[in-house]
Amino acid sequence: MADTVGASLFQNPRFVKLWVGQGISFIGDAFSAVALVIMVAQITGSASAVGGILVARLLPTLASPLVGVLADRLDRRVILVLSDLSRAVLVFGLVFVRDIVVLYLIAFLLGLARTFFNPTVRAAFPSVVGDGDLTRANALISGTFSVSMAIGPVLGGLVVATVGLNAAFVFDAITYLVSAGLLSRIALPSPERSAETSFVRELRSGLSYLKGARVPLTIVVGAFLTILATNATVPAEIFLAKDTFGSGNAGYGLLVSLWGGGMVLGSALMAVAGNRVGLMPLYFLSIFATALALAGTGLAPSFVLALSLLTVAGAANGIDNVATDTILQEQVPDALLGRVFSIRFLTYSAGEALAYPAGGLLVDIVGPRSTYLLAGAATAAAGFLIFLVIALVSRKTLKI
Repeated sequence: MADTVGASLFQNPRFVKLWVGQGISFIGDAFSAVALVIMVAQITGSASAVGGILVARLLPTLASPLVGVLADRLDRRVILVLSDLSRAVLVFGLVFVRDIVVLYLIAFLLGLARTFFNPTVRAAFPSVVGDGDLTRANALISGTFSVSMAIGPVLGGLVVATVGLNAAFVFDAITYLVSAGLLSRIALPSPERSAETSFVRELRSGLSYLKGARVPLTIVVGAFLTILATNATVPAEIFLAKDTFGSGNAGYGLLVSLWGGGMVLGSALMAVAGNRVGLMPLYFLSIFATALALAGTGLAPSFVLALSLLTVAGAANGIDNVATDTILQEQVPDALLGRVFSIRFLTYSAGEALAYPAGGLLVDIVGPRSTYLLAGAATAAAGFLIFLVIALVSRKTLKI
């Protein structure tokens, strides 16, 4: 049965186009981020300016709930295609721009296009993929994202080093055009809407739904808490590799790469498991496995053991991403998927934005090892809190 389900997924031309198109967009995102950072560094020589360009790309996620309403009102294929076409034009425009203010504006608009793309494509998934294939489909997308994050920056740096920034931006624009071409050929049904209502009313209805839908709300809030806890280790990575274990820049690169490799492994495991294992048990297992791996990294006596534990943490993170997306897609009505996923991406970005400065402060105060220990403890605490809320909701549902 599992083989049949897997085969049906790859025999679904709409899914294959959606998968390949999103994968190419992922690479384009990573590629443009690296090329932009290199350009800003060359023009200004300022680390603050580099940080500013990254923040500019992140700021549009604050508008995610508004974007979610549009994803539930408009033709999702049109949104996806226009998002890619917009990014193609913006990235190509970087060939002619060297003014830092204009670069900030373009970075913001690129982030805005991504803010439209990400929740919309997640909302479109259930209408493209059958229920039996949903977990595997999400696993493939998650694994593709992890691979793109691993090869995109490397490819971007290589292209910039060999043929220059302008060629890199042209190549990046082509990736978005190819993605737009593939996505334009996918027939997506219109979002299910019970009645024509105002934009503001639909925004409120989405927030009201999430407030009353205890399991989806807990999953969304739980994603924020786990991102806040685990990503506090990001500022500690370089210091753990170079200062704690004396492995230098190469060790730092290996550390980051193995986390990404672990995410690919976790996504592959979910693709193999499919629907044979319950999503909720896997979800909680991934959180507590991450907590143990992070705490273990803080206590690891050798760099090899630390790398092994971080690979485990990456795999657990990959499982978590797939389980979270699939649970939401299975529980949330199609007419509200865009709004719910937009809020999920908003909380994800908010967790990142808070975790990075908090993690940096922790490293300065207690050092990298203790930062990993505290992050592991915080992740476990978040997991226990999510478990208690889900258990309470389940008991109430059973009584009803």
